[in-house]
Parts: sequence; structure tokens; C-alpha cells
Amino acid sequence: MASLPEAAAEPALHQALEVTRLAPVAKPGLTPNASAQQRWIHGHRLFFTLTQAAIVGLQDALAAPHARSCGVGVEATRVFLRASASAMRLTASFSRSAYERIVRPSMEPSQHSGQGFSGFWSADHRVLITRLRAWGAMHSEICRDSCKIRRQLLEAVDEVYAAHIGVCERFIGDGSSLMGGSGNSLDTLGKLASHRSRLL
Repeated sequence: MASLPEAAAEPALHQALEVTRLAPVAKPGLTPNASAQQRWIHGHRLFFTLTQAAIVGLQDALAAPHARSCGVGVEATRVFLRASASAMRLTASFSRSAYERIVRPSMEPSQHSGQGFSGFWSADHRVLITRLRAWGAMHSEICRDSCKIRRQLLEAVDEVYAAHIGVCERFIGDGSSLMGGSGNSLDTLGKLASHRSRLL
């Protein structure tokens, strides 16, 4: 994903590589003429990987002595969350018509067992929310609300939701999501973002 031209405006992806001490692969990944479906699939794989990395960072922070619980693990989590927002934006770097013709039909309920396609199905998403809640509870006992690390982590969580809202706005506007429920997906995501912020 970092090889896409649009990635030049997404430095968080390279920051994530630095945190993990990984070097970018020499061989280019996706090319500028990559199809919408390729971008969608590879972007989601990257997003899930970065979510797992954020979980590891939070687990490191939760296992650390209280004196270090606002340290390296939380900083890594912040970087990975910001990179996941970048991944989401790059994932959607194609036209609305391509989404409607190619991508959305591949996620319709008829293509999957169950009622639709949703990130809520992700076990990683559930674990991330659990770890954020646990770190927020621990942090409230040992640090002030003005803590810089907490504020930066909160900003990273907000950035992820803003990126998700941006993707929905780009492709479906205020229509309903594949999961159904509320008729306005943007309103639903806005409420979720507000709820997630309270975890910290």
C-alpha cells in the first residue's frame, strides 16, 4: 500500500515500519493502476495487521509497571492506529462508481453467510476495544486527564473513526451500511466514535 502514489501524503505508514524496525520491501507492492478490488482487499489486510499491532502495544502497556504504562507500548499503539487510518484512506482511493459496480456487490449478504458484512465481525476489533477500555481504566487511576500520551492516543482513535466516516461518506453518503440497522451509516459511525472516545 505504501507504494501507491497517494501514500506520499500518508507518513504514518512509514512511521509504523520504523516502530516495528521493519524495512519496506524493495519490490513494489500495488501499482498506480491497481484495481479497486485489489486496493480494497490489500488495504483491509493491512488494516487488520495494524489493528493486531495496536493490540500488542496496548498489552505491553498494560503489563508494564505503572510508572511505564504511558510509555513505549502506548506510543507504538498511537503510531499503529494512525497508520491504520492511513490504510483506510488508501483502501478507498478509487472512484465511487467502481465501489458500486465491483466492491460493494462482493460484500453483499448473498456473498456471505449471515446478514451482511461488517468490521464488527472481527475478533481483533473486539480485543482492541477491550484493551483500550482496560488501559483507560488503569490510566485514570495513575495519571491526570491532561496527560499528553492519553490525549495523543485519543486523537489517534478519533483519526481512525474520521477515516472510516470519510470512506462511507465517499462511497455511500448518508445511506445505510451493509450491516443494516440505522438508515444513516454516517450517523451510526459518529455515535460509535463518541462512544469509543469515552473508553479512554
